Amino acid sequence: MNCPKCKSKLQSENINIQSNIGKCDKCGNVFSISDSLNLKVDDGFNINKPPKGAWLQKDFNEIIIGATTRSPIAFFLVPFMVIWSGGSLGGLYGTQLSKGEFDLMQSLFGIPFLLGSVLFWGFALMSIWGKVEIRMDRQGGNIFTGIGQLGLSKTFKWKEVSSVKEAPSTVRYPGSNSGKLVLDGLNRISFGIGLNESRRYYLLSGLKSILLNIKSGKNFV
Repeated sequence: MNCPKCKSKLQSENINIQSNIGKCDKCGNVFSISDSLNLKVDDGFNINKPPKGAWLQKDFNEIIIGATTRSPIAFFLVPFMVIWSGGSLGGLYGTQLSKGEFDLMQSLFGIPFLLGSVLFWGFALMSIWGKVEIRMDRQGGNIFTGIGQLGLSKTFKWKEVSSVKEAPSTVRYPGSNSGKLVLDGLNRISFGIGLNESRRYYLLSGLKSILLNIKSGKNFV
């Protein structure tokens, strides 16, 4: 960790995570560690107490934190998608299949409805069985978003991450939350769309705590 004023490398004995204070021997600057790294965590946060729908797993070399994207909106999305996709796709493609005829213009016209059905069925299924899970060690981690073993994975290295923050999401659908999580640094990784507020807060604060320890040269967790 470097001094935010003179940029000199700090000695580990001058970094106190418990008191959130760092001191530079070279220029005498005393500063808040979490503020200098933009990693301030609420005093009452405890990574060992995940909220309902979130979880924590630890072993000697690895830590896993995650949360389900399960939501009551599934009671609306699933019936809506059955009616909407069944009506639109059934009318556009089902009639062709029943008649044994291919209509190029009708098929092309139905492509946006087909793509929309795939997208919103993904949201609907995520609201029933989806999860966001982050598997980490001292070098970096992997962020998985999906259902079971099927989904999208994004990898990162701690040395390339400078901050963890919450940002507005541009993806909106009925009943969705408007926030997402972002790992900023050499690359920007966005994830966590669909998590409710308490689960998103847990992953945000958990990642901040771990990154603060990593950047400060302290214990992994």
